[in-house]
Amino acid sequence: MDERLLRFFVAIYEEKNLSRAAEKCFVSQPNISNALKQLEETIGKELFTRHKRGVEIKEDAHYLYPIAKRLLGELNAIPDLFRQSHIRTKVVIGIADSLPPALKHSFFKKMSHLLGEIEWDVRPIGRECEVNLLVREWKFEEHLFLPLIKEDYVLCIPENHPLANKNSIEISDLSGEPFIHCPPCEAHQQCLSILNNTGDKWNTIANCQSKTEVLTLLMAGLGITFLPKYLVKDKPGIHIKEYNGPRYFREIGLSYARKSLKNPRVAEMIDYLSKYGLKFD
Repeated sequence: MDERLLRFFVAIYEEKNLSRAAEKCFVSQPNISNALKQLEETIGKELFTRHKRGVEIKEDAHYLYPIAKRLLGELNAIPDLFRQSHIRTKVVIGIADSLPPALKHSFFKKMSHLLGEIEWDVRPIGRECEVNLLVREWKFEEHLFLPLIKEDYVLCIPENHPLANKNSIEISDLSGEPFIHCPPCEAHQQCLSILNNTGDKWNTIANCQSKTEVLTLLMAGLGITFLPKYLVKDKPGIHIKEYNGPRYFREIGLSYARKSLKNPRVAEMIDYLSKYGLKFD
């Protein structure tokens, strides 16, 4: 529908007179009369009853008027919308489970300040995301990886466990102890391999598919385990113990496809973090 038809209709409705409406729209009266006729034919309704002193507004015109005003307002706002500097650019980001809350807080705070007006579309990690915040082992094969931090795994002991009273723990001390296992966890796999090589064995009392589940059973006092340092920091009922054994850590960073750099905000993010990294408490 021609926007002029709605504009002429609004003028007639507000002026209740064809001549005054034509003057308001800077057109001749025949032009505005023809436009009104075209509009009425288009919607199949008579909007005004014409008489010598002007027009009488009919019920259908009362119904159409607020709709026409809204549509004209939205059309008029389009140029201003694209002239405004605060249009938000969207970044689709996937966030992995079990990442340190402090890391996520620092990341979003710093990146929102750096990138300015931005709309975050936060999802679980996936190939469809422009960028993913995750552990290196979880990155997608075709993606690039930008490391941000290395987070140590620490030996976690429930407060009522006998090992909680030892100042330093040897790997042999772990043999036969009830252990909460997370098969997908690289640190657990490494430690299990070391124990097997020394002839010692786990006493596995639970297998969990996520570190959050491991933490739940640990806080319930069911056994000992290894967990990322910042996941258990300040958690009640848990002792983090010195451990005389191999160091386990996980590397957390951004996984992204090359095509994601076509988004200028993603490119700016990657450039900044490549140069300065990310600090968090």
